[in-house]
Amino acid sequence: MNVMDNGASEKSRAAMLSLLAALGLTSIKLAVGLYTNSLGILSEALHSGLDLLAAALTLAAVRISAKPADSRHPYGHGKAENLSALAQTVLLFATCAWVVYEGVQRLASGSSPVVPSLWGVGVMAISMAVDINRVRVLRRVAKNFNSQALEADALHFSTDILSSAVVLVGVLAVWLAQALQLPAPISRVLSQADTVAALLVAAIIFRASMHMASDAVNMLMDSASSQASEAIVVAVRKIAGISEVRRVRVRTSGPQSFVDLTVGVAPGLKVSDGHRLAHEAEEAVAGVLPGADVTVHVEPRKSCRIDENNPFALVQVAASEHGLAVHDVHILSADSTCHIELHVELPGQMPFDRAYARVKAFEDTLREALPGVEIVSHMEPKAPSAALEPGASVSVPFSEMAWREIKAAVENEPLAAMPHKFSTYVLPEQGVCISFHCNVSVGLSVEEAHNVCTRLEKRIRAAVPQLGRLSIHMEPAVVSNTPAA
Repeated sequence: MNVMDNGASEKSRAAMLSLLAALGLTSIKLAVGLYTNSLGILSEALHSGLDLLAAALTLAAVRISAKPADSRHPYGHGKAENLSALAQTVLLFATCAWVVYEGVQRLASGSSPVVPSLWGVGVMAISMAVDINRVRVLRRVAKNFNSQALEADALHFSTDILSSAVVLVGVLAVWLAQALQLPAPISRVLSQADTVAALLVAAIIFRASMHMASDAVNMLMDSASSQASEAIVVAVRKIAGISEVRRVRVRTSGPQSFVDLTVGVAPGLKVSDGHRLAHEAEEAVAGVLPGADVTVHVEPRKSCRIDENNPFALVQVAASEHGLAVHDVHILSADSTCHIELHVELPGQMPFDRAYARVKAFEDTLREALPGVEIVSHMEPKAPSAALEPGASVSVPFSEMAWREIKAAVENEPLAAMPHKFSTYVLPEQGVCISFHCNVSVGLSVEEAHNVCTRLEKRIRAAVPQLGRLSIHMEPAVVSNTPAA
């Protein structure tokens, strides 16, 4: 609390010094400007008068922003500094409009009612010295306490230094034109130097005002810095145990930054470990934005949550989109990673570089849908489409023998019954293949039904060792169902 009080006191003191400096400069410039009738000095006097008003706004904004948060302002009163900076830009735009109007009028008429005097040169030199000193003080305090109002003041008075130098050159040129009694053409050109200097001051003020207005509006609209957000993401991702940084929102209220972010962790993580990771994320953000108010929301990561009902759906859909056939898909989940192994079929005569490019595009689609996933793909030539040969091509004695052995195996399995839809066919690479349907008892689990199928296959292969592929389609037993002959 004391640190905050000290900061508020130092900001208030810097704003007060700026206010007093503006008051002194406005008085001096106005007196000399009226005496010399110099548009450049009068524009600077008006500029300093607006500086005086801006410094008063800054002082008020700094004091308001120092108030603690309350029920109506849960994020504090820091936006008062942003409003003060925006108000300063409005005043500066008004200055630009008056100076440009008056300068164009003088250039159009060719008149130069400036009274040459070293008083003008002296007051502008003093103005530059005062501005250099207060810019140094304001920048130091603004940097120490992240004050946009003081930073706007510092930027404002930095342009004053340049504009004062321009006016100084213009006033000095008018004085030299008379003191050296230069020829009339040169004297007329130099006599307009003050007016040209005033227009240059207006251009400088306008440019600075646009910059300040943009910053103030961005702050009021909670426009976040993309660099800060990216730096936060990089810092938080380095924490072991945090696999995702899904959303980062940054807003500022005066000197205070507020950060909301959502991180993904392992689904089975303990609450205590999640709290520890959230605390580490807060410290990582503090390293990027010191003093920020950080809120971390911890969620189970989405890396391996493909489809709770069908965990292979996304892989198959992605393969279909890329015109690929995949099989032997295995999805393995660890605490912090998701590992996918699969086989991809491609035309055997396709050039390998083209095949690799197609598979890589497919893998990139999976990685985009599953951030952090590890993919191991095995490419293999697509098996040629084999024309099924009719059962008659297999010898009748062999088919009859195989069918007898199938019925015998089913009769010896108490949980299976009614073999039907028997067929034989030949594949060039596997030889004679057999398929048939059979019923299994109602109420079995998938694992139990699979065990029945495994036992049947062992019995049939033991009886018919010449078999290539054996496919058994199991169906739940239905009372009304009758075996096909």
